[in-house]
Amino acid sequence: MRNIEIKKYIVPNLPYVFMSWIFSKVAECYRVSAGADMVSKAMAAISGLGEALTQNPLPSFHPYDILAGAAAAVAVRAAVYFKGKNAKKYRHGVEYGSAR
Repeated sequence: MRNIEIKKYIVPNLPYVFMSWIFSKVAECYRVSAGADMVSKAMAAISGLGEALTQNPLPSFHPYDILAGAAAAVAVRAAVYFKGKNAKKYRHGVEYGSAR
């Protein structure tokens, strides 16, 4: 019984853990990239993202990187939640609205 409860909570949230890892790596690339202004740092971070992912696949434990990854995952989760909450209640085989 306990195994089913764990799967119920862990499996639906795995994509958000993966997104948190990806955004954490992007934040790490941005943090360590060379550049004086935001645009040059962003260009250097995007160009070095592939190397950062393959060189060290572990997540960064720098507070800025963890915060950026968690914030991005929460934002994606909130977008998915509100998109599902505001969805219309379509019924199969029944017309919706005033169309006849």
